[in-house]
Amino acid sequence: MNRFVAASALAVAIALPALPLAAQEAEAEETAKITDKDHPDYVKCRTEKVIGSLAKRKKTCLTNRQWEEFARRGNENARRTVEDNAAGMTGN
Repeated sequence: MNRFVAASALAVAIALPALPLAAQEAEAEETAKITDKDHPDYVKCRTEKVIGSLAKRKKTCLTNRQWEEFARRGNENARRTVEDNAAGMTGN
């Protein structure tokens, strides 16, 4: 079994450099870092304090697109909560 695994790993290692150059270039472009901070796929990280701890912090990394969606959903939830609670205060 170990010989089979070693032979398989060797076969994969030999076959990988045989990928077409265009595929290697496309893969390199996808993994290239985005430096434009306004790009939708630029990753931003934020740290938040952990509730109940004086020293712990939680690091959250999302793309600009994901941060916008996160903010949009939070605003929708807050707006819905205010509207639901305001309806009970009208006295009808």
